[in-house]
Amino acid sequence: MTTLWYFIGALVVGGAERTLIDLANEVDHDEYDVTIWTIFSTNPLASELSDDVTVRSLTDAGRLENGVIAGVETPLAFVLAPIRFWLAVRREDPDIIQSFLFYGNVISRIAGLLCSATVITGVRSVPDSDPLARRLLDRLTMSLSDGIVSNSTAGREFVIDRGADRDDVSVVYNGRDIETYRTAEPAAVREELDLPAEATVVGTVGRLLERKGHYDLLDAWPEIAAEIPDAHLVFVGDGPERSGLERRAKEIGCAETVHFLGTRQDVPELLNAMDLFVFPSHFEGLPGAVIEAMAAGLPIVATPVDGNSDLIDGYRSGLFVDVESSPQIAWATIRLLQNPDLAESLGSTAAARAAREFTIASMVDGFESVYRRVHEPGVEGSVYG
Repeated sequence: MTTLWYFIGALVVGGAERTLIDLANEVDHDEYDVTIWTIFSTNPLASELSDDVTVRSLTDAGRLENGVIAGVETPLAFVLAPIRFWLAVRREDPDIIQSFLFYGNVISRIAGLLCSATVITGVRSVPDSDPLARRLLDRLTMSLSDGIVSNSTAGREFVIDRGADRDDVSVVYNGRDIETYRTAEPAAVREELDLPAEATVVGTVGRLLERKGHYDLLDAWPEIAAEIPDAHLVFVGDGPERSGLERRAKEIGCAETVHFLGTRQDVPELLNAMDLFVFPSHFEGLPGAVIEAMAAGLPIVATPVDGNSDLIDGYRSGLFVDVESSPQIAWATIRLLQNPDLAESLGSTAAARAAREFTIASMVDGFESVYRRVHEPGVEGSVYG
């Protein structure tokens, strides 16, 4: 059996973490002995893992606030964790090590020097800015990866520009349990928020980070609310910008029609209670939240950044708006809410594409194909993307 180690900071709510949970659960456990290594022991998503997956944490550090690791008891955790992982690698010599995010990528690449493991690293998004030290460290260690997996075509070109060999980089799209989002019963969000039954619900799902464009959406809201008087805006998710977003909603006089639901376990039901989905990110990988909205058949307004462009075909399965353009967000949202036939057409097209291309099964097949191609040279296998 092939020993497969995954490496990530923590199993908290996030796109890379959700992908890892689904992948670890669904990979062929007759072929792969799966262990997830985390830097921190605060791992709320670990409860969703199957009994076939082992979780091992490198430190007891890690304080969870607003859904993210907010701090550690001692900075030594960031020194001790890599050393402990390298010692474990040296001692146990796994067959494959796979990481997903920058910090884990660097640690895993160095770990490959200490054992015979095949090292597969990842790129989950294309940042709009990157500190010089991070760029240099990425370039210096890039060649230590035996294979690199991106979840978008933009991510693939990004790491190639950073010095990766084109033949070493594969694209494997994220996947979701499409049927769950397609068939979920709508959540009683109108009753929960004490809204009229006929209220229009516009929503977004994701961590409350500045790069997600939530402030742009908020700044568009007064114009939207003026045109659609029964409209309410729902933010699903948590993060460090929550208090700032709540303040902005009050400053623009829209607090009564803007609702922050925090981290929720009923996202499929919430999506099916929405009339329209807005995703105005400044940069992305391949956002699972958009795949989920597609699966739910929602009309979508989004920015055409990176992975969003892999998911949405402009004017066929959603409307694109410029990055940081509140006026365009307002225009597109109002247009769809006032044109239900167009909204329904876009949502139906998006749902059909999600069911064809963005399933968990296709994602797992893609990763297993990479494992065979990189870890077992000469074995034929297609790579999704």
